[in-house]
Amino acid sequence: MNKTINISILAHVDAGKTTLTEQLLFKSGKLRQLGNVDKGTTTTDYLKVERERGISVLASYVNLQYKDVNINIIDTPGHADFMSEVERSLLATDAVILIISAPDGVQAQTRVLWHILDKLNIPRIILVNKIDRTAVDIEKVIKDIEKELTSSIIPIQNIDYIGTDAVDIVSMNKEDEFFVERLADFDDDILEAYLQGESINSNTLNEVYLNLVNQAKLFPVLFSTVKMGLGVEQLLGEIIKLFSQKEDDIEERFSAIVFKISHNQQLGILTHIKILSGSIVKKQEVFNQRTAKLEKINQIKTVFSNKLVDADIATIGQLVAVSGFSNARVGDVLGEIELKKDLRFNTIPILTVEVKPQNEEDYASLGAALSQLNIEDPLLDFKWYKDEREFHIKVNGWIQMQILETIIDDRFSIKTDFDTPTIIYKETPRRTAYGYEEYTMPKPCWAVLKLKIEPLVQGSGVQYSSEVGVNDVLLKYQKEVERTISKALEQGIKGWEMTDLRITFVEGEDHVMHSRAGDFAIATPMALMNGLKESGTSLLEPMMKFTLEAPEEILGQIASDIHNMRGKFDQPDFFDDRIRIQGILPAATSMEYPVKLASRSGGKAFIQMQFHSYHKVEDELGVSREFRGISPLDRAKYILKARKALQE
Repeated sequence: MNKTINISILAHVDAGKTTLTEQLLFKSGKLRQLGNVDKGTTTTDYLKVERERGISVLASYVNLQYKDVNINIIDTPGHADFMSEVERSLLATDAVILIISAPDGVQAQTRVLWHILDKLNIPRIILVNKIDRTAVDIEKVIKDIEKELTSSIIPIQNIDYIGTDAVDIVSMNKEDEFFVERLADFDDDILEAYLQGESINSNTLNEVYLNLVNQAKLFPVLFSTVKMGLGVEQLLGEIIKLFSQKEDDIEERFSAIVFKISHNQQLGILTHIKILSGSIVKKQEVFNQRTAKLEKINQIKTVFSNKLVDADIATIGQLVAVSGFSNARVGDVLGEIELKKDLRFNTIPILTVEVKPQNEEDYASLGAALSQLNIEDPLLDFKWYKDEREFHIKVNGWIQMQILETIIDDRFSIKTDFDTPTIIYKETPRRTAYGYEEYTMPKPCWAVLKLKIEPLVQGSGVQYSSEVGVNDVLLKYQKEVERTISKALEQGIKGWEMTDLRITFVEGEDHVMHSRAGDFAIATPMALMNGLKESGTSLLEPMMKFTLEAPEEILGQIASDIHNMRGKFDQPDFFDDRIRIQGILPAATSMEYPVKLASRSGGKAFIQMQFHSYHKVEDELGVSREFRGISPLDRAKYILKARKALQE
C-alpha cells in the first residue's frame, strides 16, 4: 500500500494557491494541460461563482501520485470571509504549504493563518512565490517572515538572477555549513559536534532535519514563480522527502474525522472524512462519538475536485466522501478511538443578516435551502423564526453575503435579498441572582426549579452544574434541564445570546404522577429569564484586532480616527517613511474604516482586521433588540405555545 500525504495550501488572497495546485497536478502528470484562474479553467475552482470571480470559495481537494506516494492537495480560499472553510480543511491536513507573495511580504491574513497553524502544531513549508517580479528583495522577505511569523526558518535554496525572467533556483547541499549551523541551533548533539570541529554524518543531519520539520519546530523556506512552473518540482520533491517517511499509526481499528459536508444531486448528503486508522468498506456501520449512534456507509467515493469515483474500500490516510450518514457534522469523530486533538474553530462570525425571498412563494424553499447550507457550514448558525416569518444567518462580511446570494440562485434557483447586516452582540449577567419557576398548572405538569446565575470572567463561556439530589428531581429530568440550557440562552433580556456565566441547579422538585421530562424543558427557560431579569445583563461587543500600515505623515489623523472609534493601539513601528500600528477596535465603529482609510491616503494606507474578543460596552453604545418569538417572561403565552395550545 502506497503512503498517502494530505497537504493543504494556504495563503493570503491572490498569492497563488489555486495556480500552485494546478501546477502540482501538471508536473506530476495528473493534468495534460494547465488551467488558468483568470480564464476560470482551473481544476479546483469548479463552482460557477468561483470561475466568474476568479476566487476560491470552497476548499476543494484533488489527488496525484509522485514517486509512488499518493498526495491529496486541498486548495483553500484566501479571502478572510471564508476562513471557516480553511479551518475545516485543517482537520484533514498532515502538513501545510504556506505561500507568501515576494512583492507583498507577510500580510495580515498570513499572520492569522500562522497563529492557527501554531495552535494546531501542523508542520509547514513556506513557499515564497513571484520571485521574478522586479524590485523583489528576498532578504527583506526573509526578515519579514522572521519578524512577523517565526525565526525558526531554514531557507534551503539559493536564487540566481532574482527579479528577472531568467530567475533560477538552486537547491542547497544539506551538508553545507549554513545548514549544519541552523540545525545546531535546535539539536545539542549537532551543536557539540560542530563546536568540536567533528564531521557529522549526512544521515544524522537528514534525520534531525526531518524530525524538526515534522514536529513543527523548524520550517523550510522554498522559492518559486508558480505561474511559470519554476520551483514546483523541487517543492514536490521536498514534500515527499519531508512527509512520506513518517510512520503511519499501526492501529488496526477504524477511526476517522469528518472535515466537510457537501450535497450531491444524485447521492444527497456526502460526508467527507479523513481516515486516521484502519479501513472501511461499503455497507459497514461505524460509530459516531458525538451522537453515540451507528451510521451505515452506503457508498464510498474518492474525490477529484467535483468528480466522484466509486471505491469498495478506503484505508488510512485517505480522504473520501461517504453517503448514507443522516446526522453527521463537521468535527465528528468516527470509531471507538478517542481523538486527542483540539477541534475548536477560531473563526467567529460577527455579523447577523436577514435573508428574504424575492418571491413570497419561495419562502418554504428558501428555508430548506438555508437549512442545507447550514449543515455544510454550521457557522452560518441559521435561525428560522416562524412566528415572524424571518430567516437569519451569521456571516463574516460583504463578500460572503454576495457569494451566498449567488450560490442560492445557482444551486436552488431562488432569488434572494440580503438586508444590511447587524453586528452580533452578546450578553452577560451583571450580578449573581436566582431564577425560580413553579410550573404546576394547568395539569398534568409538575416542574419546580431554582437556578443560581453568576457572572464569569470574559471568555469563560457557559458553565453548568447541579446540586440537586435524585430524590428531589429524577436524573432523567435533570438531564432535560441541562439539555435545555443552551437553547434557552440563545436570547437574553436584550435579545442576544448569553455567555460568560455559571448556572447551578440548586433546588428542585418533581412529582411522582404529574411530572414529565417536557415539563422541565418548559420550566427551564422561564426560570432562567426570571433570574436574568433579576440580575440584569451587560452588553458585550465584538472587538477586532487590526494591523494598519500608512505613510508617516498621516499618523496624527489615524490616531484621531482610532480614538474616535473607541479603539486602542500599541506604540507605532516606523520604517521607510511609513508606520505600522497594531491594536483593537470595536467592530461596530470600524466596519467602514478600510474604505475611508484608503480614500484618505490615496490608496497608500491599508488596514487588516480579524476578530479578537468580546468586551463589555455601555448600553447606549451598543444595540438591544426585540425578543424573537414568545419570551419566557410572557409566562402564560409562552406555556400555551410550548404546549402547542396557542392558535397561530
